[in-house]
Amino acid sequence: MTLIERTAYPKFKQLPDPKELAELYTPTETEIKFVKSRTKSHSGFLCFMVMLKSFQRLGYFPHPECVPIAVIKHLRSYLKLQDWIKAIPSERQRYNYENAIREYLGVKQYDKPAQKLIAIAIATSAEVKNHPADLINVAIEELVKERYELPAFSTLDRLVGHIRASVNDFPGAKHPDIEHPQLGLFAYYLTYLILKFDSKLHI
Repeated sequence: MTLIERTAYPKFKQLPDPKELAELYTPTETEIKFVKSRTKSHSGFLCFMVMLKSFQRLGYFPHPECVPIAVIKHLRSYLKLQDWIKAIPSERQRYNYENAIREYLGVKQYDKPAQKLIAIAIATSAEVKNHPADLINVAIEELVKERYELPAFSTLDRLVGHIRASVNDFPGAKHPDIEHPQLGLFAYYLTYLILKFDSKLHI
């Protein structure tokens, strides 16, 4: 498995300093109004805001228990909420808040079209790059550019691994599921990889 530290995959800094907290995790008045309009309790307000600011920082939704305590304390203090207000949403709340945040930020959930998009980008880059970390970075850049939520790091690492293996094992013979070999070798090659991913990988 590729070390996440060698890639551009975003992750929390466990001990952010006050400047980082203020710059990265302080909500705007517009964000506060939005979150208040979607919640009915202090706990829901804090949970939603923690999820929103975490997503803005990372580009994906971390598990609630992975959010640094410093971030939760900063938001709780800034929003003038009591210390006993929890920041762990229920499963139903998480589902509803995630959908609302995607809509608010104009971000699409990672899906099969996104997988195909980065499969092509990775396969194209694999002609000149071979290090897994570099190829993961290519995928991240493409997803961010196209306004997609990032999948789990393991999903990207597994996808890159399959593509690199396919690059090495790519057959010259015609694949039985490809109907138009006249598209050219490279187009054929990419189509072959995508067909292979659809049958082997799960989002």
